[in-house]
Amino acid sequence: MGLAIAGLAFRLQQKPTLYMVGDSTMHNNNRELWGWGTTIADEFDLSKINIVNSAMAGRSTRTFLKEGRWARVDSMLKPGDYVIMGFGHNEGSRPDTTRGGYRGVLKGTGEDSVVLNWAKGPEVVHTYGWYLRKFIRDTKAKGATPIVVSMIPRREWDPSGKIVLANKDYGLWAKQVAEEEGVPFIDLNGITAAKYDKMTRDEVFALFGKDHTHTNKAGAVINAQSFVEGLKMQPGVTLNNYLKQ
Repeated sequence: MGLAIAGLAFRLQQKPTLYMVGDSTMHNNNRELWGWGTTIADEFDLSKINIVNSAMAGRSTRTFLKEGRWARVDSMLKPGDYVIMGFGHNEGSRPDTTRGGYRGVLKGTGEDSVVLNWAKGPEVVHTYGWYLRKFIRDTKAKGATPIVVSMIPRREWDPSGKIVLANKDYGLWAKQVAEEEGVPFIDLNGITAAKYDKMTRDEVFALFGKDHTHTNKAGAVINAQSFVEGLKMQPGVTLNNYLKQ
């Protein structure tokens, strides 16, 4: 096992690595449900860049940090790497010590916090923006490039018949933090929603599984392509250099 890990680490050192951190919409079971972080491999020249999808189903910014998942990604980062950060689907519950509150965060981007007293000890819970800032700053400290994305749109329509956007909460807060930290932001939510708005409802339904959040492979491909479109809108982001020509 040790030799295998050492071999992987050696290969990853030979070229830059694109890491992905997020939830099930980025990394799913790749059977009936797919995350766009899996299908994005088809958009890049893998002879020039590695892709490591470290996203995990059910995680919020808070649980990705407290379960040690971010520490593992951070430990592998090297100068020239990239990290795509996409959270928002699992943050919404009120943070408390119930099962339902285990992954919730405080809303917004401020510095406010709350202390939860678990049997194993206290936990300080922060805002959504606080966690994103930590991921961004840790990435910068390693000489890698953070890229923040808004959450993919759900299969939901507003009263006007348009796809419901996340531009008043998690999508907005992700954008605000990215701008404050001076890092690239890709409005994955808005780019894909605009595509859905041009489709019939049956066509949109065909891109999802049984619920309104998780896509099948076809839906994951659309979201991966939306990321690339957003990336190309920012030609100064050097990750563009690794896209397939």
